Amino acid sequence: MKKRKYWLWLSVLIILPVAVLVICRTSWGFAGNVGEHEKNLRLEFVHTAKSWLGANEKDGSHHAIIDLYNAHEPLAREYTVTYEDAWCATFDSVVAIQCGLTDIIPTECSCGQQIQLLQSMNAWEEADDYIPLPGDLIYYHRTCTELGDCTHWPDHVGIVVGTRGSQIKVIEGNYGNKVGYRITKVDAANIRGYGIPDFANKT
Repeated sequence: MKKRKYWLWLSVLIILPVAVLVICRTSWGFAGNVGEHEKNLRLEFVHTAKSWLGANEKDGSHHAIIDLYNAHEPLAREYTVTYEDAWCATFDSVVAIQCGLTDIIPTECSCGQQIQLLQSMNAWEEADDYIPLPGDLIYYHRTCTELGDCTHWPDHVGIVVGTRGSQIKVIEGNYGNKVGYRITKVDAANIRGYGIPDFANKT
């Protein structure tokens, strides 16, 4: 009996770490099937966003993001972003500029203004049960906690890296004053909605 318990505990000690490792290494991926062309464009958009990881306000490395945004024409609402401005929407706009996607991802430095542009393009989704795809834009009102649909003016935005079960991995500009990752839930109360660029029909 003792020998059986010994082997049982030994099996648990071996299998459990392996199972945890497998779960931790499960990639953040697509919640649904998309065509190869669309998939490649979405992954390129995400990969370009990742290339900015670590850019931050402390050492001024985020200045390159602001400069790229301000150099793009036409400059949205003719507003020149300063190094002191919030720059989350500026970040996703710059990634769109780099990838040549500004026809499906409108450039803006304001989250709310960018949502209005996406709505005019029929590229907006705010259903609470929507599961985003890599490359979608996720908008928040960070202090929204009440039950039901969040309808407040958004104050932050990020780029969806992928999903895993009910979790979403997001890369964001100006996340703690740097480009970094956030993990959130599909039905989080502070999610305002999603920008869903038309990658499928992008030529």
